[in-house]
Amino acid sequence: MSYEITDSVPGLTDAQVTDLVEEAEAGYELTARTSELNPHFHRVQLVPEDLLDAIDERAAKDGQSPDAVVREALSNYLDTA
Repeated sequence: MSYEITDSVPGLTDAQVTDLVEEAEAGYELTARTSELNPHFHRVQLVPEDLLDAIDERAAKDGQSPDAVVREALSNYLDTA
């Protein structure tokens, strides 16, 4: 893979790029920012709510992750269908 170094950014003027570079190089004070929860960091519910506890219990019993338990159960079902 090769990369091309360019002196321009489509959609931005040279002055805008210069301003953005100066802003970035000056640095940002991140300690003053309030933290926000990642909206994507949650358990995706692909199975009914009433099965979640059973999946977690089986995972703990078998020393697997919950998704491995679901994957195995689905694979076993599809093999016998």
